[in-house]
Amino acid sequence: MDLREDARARLERLPRSQRADIVQACLQIGRAAEYPLEGRPFLVPLELDAAHAKNAFRQVECLVRALVRLEHHARGRGGEALLQRLRSSLEEGSDRLVRQCTFESADSVEHRLRRVDTFLDPASGRCTAIEVNQAAPLELHYHDVDQRMAASFLGALGIPYEPRLLAPHVVEWLFDEYCARYPGRIPRRIALVSEHGYAGKREVPHVAREYQRAARERYGVHVDIVFCYPPEVKLASGRPTVGGAEVDMIWRYSVYLDTYHERGIDVTDYEAVYAHPEEHLIVNSTGAFLTASKETFVLLGDASVVAALGLAPEEVALLRETVPDTVNLAFDPARRREVLEEREGWISKPTDSSFGEGVVFGAALSRGEWERLVEERTQAGFLFQRRVEYPVVAALEVAEDGSLLERDIEIDFCPFHVGGRIPGPTILRAHVVEPGQRGTRIMNTRAGAFMVPFLAPPRAETPQDRSR
Repeated sequence: MDLREDARARLERLPRSQRADIVQACLQIGRAAEYPLEGRPFLVPLELDAAHAKNAFRQVECLVRALVRLEHHARGRGGEALLQRLRSSLEEGSDRLVRQCTFESADSVEHRLRRVDTFLDPASGRCTAIEVNQAAPLELHYHDVDQRMAASFLGALGIPYEPRLLAPHVVEWLFDEYCARYPGRIPRRIALVSEHGYAGKREVPHVAREYQRAARERYGVHVDIVFCYPPEVKLASGRPTVGGAEVDMIWRYSVYLDTYHERGIDVTDYEAVYAHPEEHLIVNSTGAFLTASKETFVLLGDASVVAALGLAPEEVALLRETVPDTVNLAFDPARRREVLEEREGWISKPTDSSFGEGVVFGAALSRGEWERLVEERTQAGFLFQRRVEYPVVAALEVAEDGSLLERDIEIDFCPFHVGGRIPGPTILRAHVVEPGQRGTRIMNTRAGAFMVPFLAPPRAETPQDRSR
């Protein structure tokens, strides 16, 4: 019996009022952590096939290795043309951030915190990646809240489940970065620098407390994770401080500082700190914006680029399975007719965007609308990518009143890459299937998708892991 069937059988044996109490206990966990739950159905946690999930992790690790190779190659001798193409695919602000990163170790490039957005077909195990993103502190937090709600729910049904949390892996990444720069030392105060203007930032202090707890459990030491905004970072005697106390390292999640300048808010000290990463340890460096460009997917489909990266034949084969056909018509105009004529098989997106902004499904447009869009986007800064069908799975919702509802949901599958590997924790986002919109809605929580707890299989240990 699979998890869904087992959970259903156990739920059906309980009175409806008891089912409602179980859900309320789970929702209270979320509310206490300021997890936004409005409008989201409470679903029995999903458990995908372990072999399929592990193979998807293997594909994602291959993709990230290729991106690391691409970045090193573009920044190295002979990579000037690639570097220029990547930079030209960025908005002005992102390009400025890339130029500001004047130092980052090769290991730090490999170990950056990333989230890879993929679709994993539960039936076939086919995994297709569509983009690679930075991982926001809030989504890390929400993942772990989801895991705790899942453990509470399953535990109430008598199904043991140990939540698989991201926090210990992120803490290990932070400590490893610090110890690599300063052997024999451990960080005692870490500044998590975020930025004003994003919805939900009030929850970020919960992230800080979670990571302090994880550091105590993993290393037996108290580490202050200080949540702050860029204007609060000050230089004193050449060292970064927050609230008058020195910080050992900065976990950066600030982006553009233009708004501060426009409002006359002083961020000169923060700018001075991140302008000298050779002096001050900054993880999640602004250099990450170079290969966050979706143009990388065009380049990884170019045989000459892949050959220049020196990937092994098995890596090239795996990459071909993972990366969908992606084209920039400004560089490959010969494919324009194909894109025009196969409208329903393509989507278009800006090369430098987030939150699903600017993503257009050909299937959602008329032929004339698609032709006008292709005309507008046959230029640098836009690409066209083969549409990946959203997998659909059957889910069981437990309503707040304890009633049980069947749901068909479209899902994506977004593993986290932390410290140079995929440790297992994964975000699943979902839409409830609506026939008129099936497969043409953006799978992003900003656009109405919701997160679903996923019971990640343990990741098989590798020789590299054992040597850590």
